[in-house]
Amino acid sequence: MQQQVFNQTICVYDFDDYAQLETKVAMDNILDELFALPEVINKENVDDAQGGRAFSTVHLSQSLVIPEILNFKQTRLGVWILRNLYQSAQALGLDKTRNIKKMKYHRTWVNRMTKGCDAVAHRHAGEDWSIPHLVAIFYTQVPDESADLIFIDDDNFELMRGASAKEYPLDKQYKIASKAGRLVCHDAKAFHATSVHNSDLPRSCIIIEVGFPPR
Repeated sequence: MQQQVFNQTICVYDFDDYAQLETKVAMDNILDELFALPEVINKENVDDAQGGRAFSTVHLSQSLVIPEILNFKQTRLGVWILRNLYQSAQALGLDKTRNIKKMKYHRTWVNRMTKGCDAVAHRHAGEDWSIPHLVAIFYTQVPDESADLIFIDDDNFELMRGASAKEYPLDKQYKIASKAGRLVCHDAKAFHATSVHNSDLPRSCIIIEVGFPPR
């Protein structure tokens, strides 16, 4: 489903039978192992996180390529994610100037939020960056009272990191609910944050940054 948000296209897809997915338990176990790595546990809080603890493999993205670890090309969920990445690139008009059949992973990682944490407004690319072009977020664990994704109306592409979502006027915010099995794809320049995670259980997701060569 495409949504027009502050003059940009956001693509949202739901994997309807995610709770019954045959590979879900194995995937959750792999993600738990990643979050338990000493390099993750002992790392200071994530740069964009505030108010509570977050865990991430973003600083390990060169050695931990999440779609390869989870064998995307050989699993039903992985193929679904890759197909929707391609469709999102089309929806965002990237196919007009880029060869979207030759997708390249820029960075991929997993994030986990704990109670009281939120992510400040940030973007993954500036105006003249050559890569990434597209960002995908796939939610794997989303308990009740989880943090939601919030897009912020701000086109100052020199500003890479801003304030907490609550610091922006409501008419400058657009919320997309987080949901297990939901994939959200957006332009890498889109300014976005999260609300506060209020659950005692963690919220986990996979982040995929991709780029495409010129046509």
